[in-house]
Amino acid sequence: MSDKNKSDRLIVPIYINEKIVLDMLAILDDGFSMVSQVSYSEHAENKSEQNIGLNAGTSASLLSRLLKIDISAEASHEGASRSDNSLSKEKVHTNVSLLSKFRSYLVDDHVLKTDFSVADVNIGDFIEVEGELQKNPLINCLDIFTDVFRLADIFAEKPQLGEKTKAKNQKQQENETLKQIKALTGDLKHSGTIDFILTDSACTAVLSAQEQYLANDNVSEMIGGRFKVLGKVIAVCKDEEDSIDLLRKTTLSILPENTLDELVSGFQGEEFKQFRFPELITKIAGPAVMVIPIAIYA
Repeated sequence: MSDKNKSDRLIVPIYINEKIVLDMLAILDDGFSMVSQVSYSEHAENKSEQNIGLNAGTSASLLSRLLKIDISAEASHEGASRSDNSLSKEKVHTNVSLLSKFRSYLVDDHVLKTDFSVADVNIGDFIEVEGELQKNPLINCLDIFTDVFRLADIFAEKPQLGEKTKAKNQKQQENETLKQIKALTGDLKHSGTIDFILTDSACTAVLSAQEQYLANDNVSEMIGGRFKVLGKVIAVCKDEEDSIDLLRKTTLSILPENTLDELVSGFQGEEFKQFRFPELITKIAGPAVMVIPIAIYA
């Protein structure tokens, strides 16, 4: 096996949809076992030796000690005994080894598309793309807003005498805004899935990932890093006239276009320009693909 093939198999995943991996392997192998038994035999041989010798005299013994050789005359008898042992061991697959096995099936059968253009991709294809991973821009922006309010509350100074009423009213207003932001974020995640954006030189991929399969439930490990994604295509936007709606799974998708524009502009007011908020977008223009990720790994 070449070094490159070894490197491709030794993957470090941060996301595995275990159910899909098990289902696909069961289809390919017509059912499979996660435990395999390996049997082998061990052969051992013991030797025994008897020596009957006669030294050649004092001078010969001295010469033997000096030169570290044995010049004594001897007769020997050698015998041997054999024993055979049969051993069996069990090999247990992990979710990562099963993923590597599944990927090897796709590569060996030329099913996995790696170097491609969006024009050549069809719905249902298995693809592997590599790029920088980002969270849904809208969710990312809302999470940053929440963090800003939290930090502002930590470093806020106590109100001076005579300004407590004003400070209390301002605090109530901030709490109400924070409540709305959290409700909007919850609506974006209500289905148990979260969108990630992977930018590649060939296209942009929108990944609809299930939160339950994230390693350690730690999304921060994924953001900003460069990863490979193995997944199945469920939508294709071949040109810039088509787009993928990042609000498609929320109630916000029913709002008119102008209402959404007002909502977005509200988060880009003058009071927020001092912060480095990411660009707030709700649609990914083509060429792009929407993918159900099976695994995200380095």
